[in-house]
Amino acid sequence: MLNWLLGPRTSKAAQPAWVPEMVDRVGRHVEDQVFAITGRRGALLPSHSSMTDLLIGAYILGALESYARTIPEIQNAPESGNTRELLRGAATDVCARVFGPEWVHWVRSRLPQWDGPPAYHPTFRRELSSMCCRGARDGRCLASNDPLSFAKAGSLLAFLLEMMEPQVQ
Repeated sequence: MLNWLLGPRTSKAAQPAWVPEMVDRVGRHVEDQVFAITGRRGALLPSHSSMTDLLIGAYILGALESYARTIPEIQNAPESGNTRELLRGAATDVCARVFGPEWVHWVRSRLPQWDGPPAYHPTFRRELSSMCCRGARDGRCLASNDPLSFAKAGSLLAFLLEMMEPQVQ
């Protein structure tokens, strides 16, 4: 369908060249960490709890934002004024790869860093902030093109491994 028939509000603006690359790199990084747990490529994250999904969503948001803030070409790009909006779209794409397209809306509508309400419970707020910081650290490693980025950017894998360990009572 022609864009002029869609009208100005429904036509999708062209993405800057750096967005698909960032989505691919962060998405592959998260998928590699999920593969280390599941042993299957392309497998969605095993379901554990809604809180786990929110923590992983916060990790993804942190990784994307830090990645975008680390690359000078992104900061100097003409569209850097709407980086926040572009990152939300990128987060949707990465989360769809990890959780599946149906679950993205649920995660998005509950994360305070995204479209969700503020986190009032202190423990919940602290944990979400912690996972976002882990993602931010890993996003910087990914953006640096370091060949050891998987080893250095393993915060999500460490979290998943801790979660998989049986709890000793």
